[in-house]
Amino acid sequence: PPTTASQAYKSLHATSLSFITAQSFNPSLSTRINIPLLSSLCTPSFTHTFGHHHAVSAAPPLQGTFSFSAFAAHLGAMVPRMESWELRVADVLVDEVQMRGVVRVSYFMKVKGGGEGHVVENDVLWVLGFEREGDEVKVCRSVEFVDGVAAVRLRELM
Repeated sequence: PPTTASQAYKSLHATSLSFITAQSFNPSLSTRINIPLLSSLCTPSFTHTFGHHHAVSAAPPLQGTFSFSAFAAHLGAMVPRMESWELRVADVLVDEVQMRGVVRVSYFMKVKGGGEGHVVENDVLWVLGFEREGDEVKVCRSVEFVDGVAAVRLRELM
């Protein structure tokens, strides 16, 4: 964040980045993703949805509103199919007034058995909503906009 940013801006920015980096590949964990850390960044009433509307209408597993448990289960279902993944955050935009953040991140995903050179870049936009919990800012909702072409390629490789 800019050096002149307010404390609220810095907090929203840091929480946005923490929410994304908590999804990093971690081979030292049996789950390979740090679900407890991710959970600690979210409110008990956290909800997750997917966009774009037309793409979601054609993909039943992405339809509806997910609780944190359902979101974690979705991530858990993807992890066993992945050899590894790397995250690169391209941009973080923060709106202090609306308590929102937008993060653009590329997930470089290597599917198990996909062979060398089969890394798919999934360019994802996250729209995050925040609530204050005491002195902390936590994610209360997320909308994930996946790269439709990358999603098709990942399904082919799986």
